[in-house]
Amino acid sequence: MANSDQKPPAKQGKKSPPGQAMVEFMLVLPVMIVLMYGIVEVSRLVFIFASVSNASRQAARYGAGSGEPNTGVAYFQDCDGIRDTANRSAILTEFNEINITYDRGVTEDGEQIPILDIDPSPDADTCPIGDNVIRNGDRIIVQVSASYEPILEIGNIEPLEIVSANARTFLISVPIFGSAFPTGFKAETATPSRVPTRTPDENATPTEPPTSVPTSNLTFEAYLTQFPRTPTNTLPPTLTFTPSATPTASQVPPPTATAILCTGDYNVGHGALEFEDNIMRMEIFNNTGHTLTAASVYVEWNHDTGGNPSLRLQQILLAGQAWTGDLFSPSAFVPAYYPFIPTGASAIEFYFDQNYAFQDGAERIVVTIGNPGCVNYPVDSRK
Repeated sequence: MANSDQKPPAKQGKKSPPGQAMVEFMLVLPVMIVLMYGIVEVSRLVFIFASVSNASRQAARYGAGSGEPNTGVAYFQDCDGIRDTANRSAILTEFNEINITYDRGVTEDGEQIPILDIDPSPDADTCPIGDNVIRNGDRIIVQVSASYEPILEIGNIEPLEIVSANARTFLISVPIFGSAFPTGFKAETATPSRVPTRTPDENATPTEPPTSVPTSNLTFEAYLTQFPRTPTNTLPPTLTFTPSATPTASQVPPPTATAILCTGDYNVGHGALEFEDNIMRMEIFNNTGHTLTAASVYVEWNHDTGGNPSLRLQQILLAGQAWTGDLFSPSAFVPAYYPFIPTGASAIEFYFDQNYAFQDGAERIVVTIGNPGCVNYPVDSRK
């Protein structure tokens, strides 16, 4: 009789047909390949974009540097150095174009302000630029472009051009107002000290030189008996100081310094900049009651587009004191011109070769005073 407690045998699972896993893998494999290829291509695109963006930024930073590299050319004029800096960021790609141009910044509406005869478009390449048209506050613009193409040709996909432009402001000169420190000091004359003079004493008893005693084998007591010693007190010579005749110094009254102040109630002020025909003028008000001397005269003007089109500084007048020359630069310390500033109101006038037709806000006059009490005091048209 069969045992009722015996369990029936467990049913075995249904086995997959042979080759099912291979079929599933073959179905998933194309999707995996497309996905992996897409990841690679997107990564290449992002990497090339980062390389182009970094190249334009680093090249603009190099071009905006102050001073001169080892080539002896200013950084904003070192075209080869700017392009070499950009090419160092070219990884997994080659740049198609590296354009370098310049402008004078942007307006409140975002429009570029061009420089005379310079195309400010990033698509233009105007490097190098001349020294006579550039000035403080101008910008260097570097645009870098590269092409992206898929590794595999897929349909009629055209190459994608990636472009990045970067602009930076640079300085070509920084005016420093100040006076030089003394270059040296005159050494003091040494005063000789007193030397004592020995005067012989007529009453002094001459002392006989000691008698040399031959060496012997006597004992100390026997030696004292045979050669007794008699102490002799010899007075030392008297030292006398002979004072030299010293002339009596004459009393010279010290000079009385005249106090000059350029601040407060007795200050030195100025008026606003005025323009008339070919003259740029600024009034100076000297309320110190003393005639002052200018240690330096500094001027900035719109040299490249202020006239028709440029302006050259040819003469300066202050209280009848004239400077004559020919300057063509965005800013300059006027060489060898140190005029007197009379008391009261006077005007310093700058004469150009043609009418001052266009003002761009860069105009500035700084007259630095060099009198004691007012040393390095600037009469600045912007303050």
